[in-house]
Amino acid sequence: MDNPQNISDPLLQPFQIGNKTIKNRIFSTGHALSHANHGRATDTTLRYQMEKAKGGIGLSFVGGSGTVSADTAPVFDQLIIDDEIMPFFKQLSDFYHDHGALLMTQITHLGRRTNSKAGQWLPIISASANREVLHRGFPREMDEEDIIRIVGDFASAAKRCKDSGLDGLEIIASGHLMDQFWSPVTNQRIDKYGGSLANRMRFSRMVFAAMREAAGDDFLLGVRMTMTEQDHDKSGLSEADNISIASKLRDDGVIDFLNLVSGRIDSLPRLTSYMPGMAAPLSPFLEQAGRFKQDIDLPIFHATRINDLSTARYAISDHLIDMVGMTRGHIADPYIVAKLERGDEDRIRTCVGSTYCSNYGYCIQNPATAREASLPHIITPSDDSAKTVVIIGGGPAGLEAARASAERGHKVILFEASNRLGGQVNLASKVNWRKDLGSIIDWLERECQRLEVDIRCNQFADQDMIMAEQPDIVFMATGGLPHTEWVDGDANILTTWDVMSGMASPEGNVFIHDQTGLNVAMAAADYLSEKGVQVTLNTQDAYIGYDAMRLEMSPFMKRFYERGVIMQPDHELIRANTYRNQVKVTLRNMHTAELTEHYYDHIIVEAGTLPNDELFYAMRDHSLNNGVIDLDRMALGEPQPVFANNNANNSASNSHGNDYHLYRIGDVVGSRDIHCAMLDALRICARI
Repeated sequence: MDNPQNISDPLLQPFQIGNKTIKNRIFSTGHALSHANHGRATDTTLRYQMEKAKGGIGLSFVGGSGTVSADTAPVFDQLIIDDEIMPFFKQLSDFYHDHGALLMTQITHLGRRTNSKAGQWLPIISASANREVLHRGFPREMDEEDIIRIVGDFASAAKRCKDSGLDGLEIIASGHLMDQFWSPVTNQRIDKYGGSLANRMRFSRMVFAAMREAAGDDFLLGVRMTMTEQDHDKSGLSEADNISIASKLRDDGVIDFLNLVSGRIDSLPRLTSYMPGMAAPLSPFLEQAGRFKQDIDLPIFHATRINDLSTARYAISDHLIDMVGMTRGHIADPYIVAKLERGDEDRIRTCVGSTYCSNYGYCIQNPATAREASLPHIITPSDDSAKTVVIIGGGPAGLEAARASAERGHKVILFEASNRLGGQVNLASKVNWRKDLGSIIDWLERECQRLEVDIRCNQFADQDMIMAEQPDIVFMATGGLPHTEWVDGDANILTTWDVMSGMASPEGNVFIHDQTGLNVAMAAADYLSEKGVQVTLNTQDAYIGYDAMRLEMSPFMKRFYERGVIMQPDHELIRANTYRNQVKVTLRNMHTAELTEHYYDHIIVEAGTLPNDELFYAMRDHSLNNGVIDLDRMALGEPQPVFANNNANNSASNSHGNDYHLYRIGDVVGSRDIHCAMLDALRICARI
C-alpha cells in the first residue's frame, strides 16, 4: 500500500467472513456482463475479470445468473454452470488468489424468467403458471419431481464451484425461481410448497441444505435477495416478509451472507428501478440495507448506484453494510482500489449511470473494458522519441486522443473552436437528470490538465495554425453537423442542437421527428415538455426510442406520459412547408402508405450528423498516410503503419510539407456516440 495515510480508510479494512478474509470492503457483484458464447466463458470473460484483481478489488463475483439446469437456458449473457466451466473457474480463482482477492460466482434457476425458444428449447417451469412480462415465456407449475431434480442441480453446481477453487457462491433469488416460490405474486400453489411463508420457503431451504452438504462448511454460501417487492400496487413480499425469510435461512445455518437489492424485475419499469441509472438518486436503497443489518446477524453486502467513494465510505463507517458493491464503478474503472491505496482518489473515473453497459456490454466512457486483449487500461510511455501531436476538436474523441497521446509521453496541442470542451456531450447533459454525462468530460479534462496537454479553446484552427506547430501526427476530431438537408419543403427546420444549446426556444405546439431511434430526440422532447411546450414525438420506427438505452426508456416514458407528450410511431416525414404562421407537416404511414397533413408551430428534426470534414480533406493530400487508417490494425489495437517522407511529393509548391500522419476519429468519421468516439481515439493513440 503506497500511501500510509490510507491505512485507516474504512474501505481498505479487511473483513472476516466464515473462514475467509476479504482484504478490503469493495466488491463487484454478479452481473450478466459475461461476454460469454452460448453460455461458455471466453477469453474476454477471463481478461475482464482479471483486470479487477489487478486493480486491487477485494472480492468479485464472476458472471451473473449462471444457470444450473437444462430447462433454464441463458437469455442474457449468462454462464452455464456445468463441468465444462470448471477449468475456467480454476484459472481465474488462482489468479485472484495470487492477487490476494477472493472470487465467487452467482448461480440460479431462472424459472419463468426465460422463454422456451432459448437454449435447447425445453419447456419452462416455475412455482406456478404465471408468465413474466419481460421475458414472455409461459411456464408450467413444477411437479415434485422437478423440485427434487433442481435441488440436486443446485447441489451439483455448488460442488463444482468448490472443486474449481472458488471461495463461495450466491444464489440470486430476486425475480428468479427461488423468489418465485417465496412471493405470493408468483406462488399460488396449494400443496406443501405454497400457502404459508413457511411452505413457500420449503424449496429454498431444501436447496441451501443440499448445497451446504455438497460443498462443505468451508465454502461460502449466500443469497442475493430483494428487501421488498412492493411498489405502487403493494403486492408481493414486504420488507418484513424478507427479513423473516433471511432470518430463517440464518437460523438454518446454511448461509454466510446476504447480498441485498430492492424491488422487482418482472417488467421494464420495475427492472429500471431495480437497476437504476442517471434518473435515480445515488445509493437509493442504502438506508434500507442498514435496517436489515440491524435485524439480522449476518454479513450484509449491498450494491445499487453507489458510484462514489464518499458514499461507499459512509456506508461502511456508519455500519450500514459490511461490503460495498461498486460493480458499474469497476466497469468504468477497474483500478478504483489501487488509486485509492496510492492516494489518487481524485483520478478515479466515476460511473455516470448511463446504462450503456446494459445495452452493449461495454462502458460508455472506458473503451478498454471488455477489450483487455487489445486495449490497455493503463497506458505506458512510448519507447520511441516524443512526437508532436495536434488535435482539432475537444469533444470526447479529441480529449481521449489527447489523454492517451500524453500518457505515451508525446507533446499534445488541442484546438477547440468553442469556449468549452465537451462537444455534443454538453448538449446531451442539458436534461437535468442526465447531467452526469458531463462528468465524462470533466474527468478527461482533469487528466489532460494533469498531463500538461496544451488546450486552446476559442481557437478555430486552420491548416496554417496546425502546421505552425510542426506536427508529427494530426487528429481530426471535428465532429459532425446536424443532418437536415434531406427534408423536402421550405419550412424552417430546427435541430435538437438548436434546442438543447438554447439558440432556439420554440413554444406552442412542436413537432419532433426522430430519424435515429436514439436518446437524442427523446432528450429534446423531455427538455421542451418540462418547459410546458406541447410536443409530438414522431418516428418511422415501430416504437419510440427504438435504439435508445433500454434502462433509460422508463424514465423518459414516465415524463412523457405525465406531460402529455404525443408519441407517434410508424410515420415517416415526407415534407415540411410553411403555411401562414405555421408548419404544414406531411407524414406517410409506414404500413398503409396513407399521407396525412398536420400543422405545428415549429418542426425539429433529429437525423444524426454529417461529418464536419472540410479541414480533413484540405490536409489529407499532404499527409504521409493520405489520411488513411488501417482498419484491420485499428480493430486489433495494433499500431498504425508509419510512412516515410516521399520527397517526390514534397515539392517547393507544397508550403505545408508532408511530414505528418493524419487520422480522423469520432463523428467526423460518421454519426455515432460517445463510446465509439473514445474507442476510435484509444485504438490509435494507445500505441503511437
